[in-house]
Amino acid sequence: MTLLQAATDLQVRLEAASIADAGDELLARGRTVREAIASAAKHFEAVQSYRVAIDCTSNPQLDARAIRQAIGNFRGSFRRSGPKAVQQQSADKLQNVVDAQTKGVDRWVNATWRENFSVAKDLLKRAEAGDLHGSATARSRVRKLLSTIEAVLNMNPVRDRAALEARLNAEGVDSCLERVNELIGALEAAIAAIDQEQAAMTTAVRSALGRATSDEGLPLGEVTPELLAALQAAGVLDDLVVRQL
Repeated sequence: MTLLQAATDLQVRLEAASIADAGDELLARGRTVREAIASAAKHFEAVQSYRVAIDCTSNPQLDARAIRQAIGNFRGSFRRSGPKAVQQQSADKLQNVVDAQTKGVDRWVNATWRENFSVAKDLLKRAEAGDLHGSATARSRVRKLLSTIEAVLNMNPVRDRAALEARLNAEGVDSCLERVNELIGALEAAIAAIDQEQAAMTTAVRSALGRATSDEGLPLGEVTPELLAALQAAGVLDDLVVRQL
């Protein structure tokens, strides 16, 4: 018997119990157990669809034996005790097994999803480091792309699918992955543009920008008229502000 079959079987028994005027507490507990089982079954089906969509050769590791045993024990309790089985240890055991298997599946989903961002690992580190000293427009572009990529990187593409599609303005896992690749390409291009801007700067300007973004900052006493002119020529003067340490 599958999880979905177990949930359906439980629903039938709950309806029978309702007709027999079973207690409200018993029926509420039964519905809670059924919803947990049905939700897990639906989630596992969604994960399988996700696996097919990303053409993944690996499988989430489900302990089929533990699931079958938990379902078998639960059904045995139903045969012996009827609807009261939902209040017994076998029901708790089934929920615990389902919860544990679901968490394991979610770890697999998250790991396979994050693999799609592995090519951007170095790009993300550079964008996060804060050592990009291009124009304000270029740096704003990098920050925006970084924010979007990090947000979708930390989503679960199965549980958070609606939010993921909304954030990426895409529909379906395939489209989301295409959009992710586009964002990574855009981030690479934005960082390359900043690198080009930095390469065109003088050594003095690059040094001043590096010190200005450090914890110690750039002392005003070292800001000479010549340095101000060089910063102005590089188009980064208006990006600098005075702060008190």
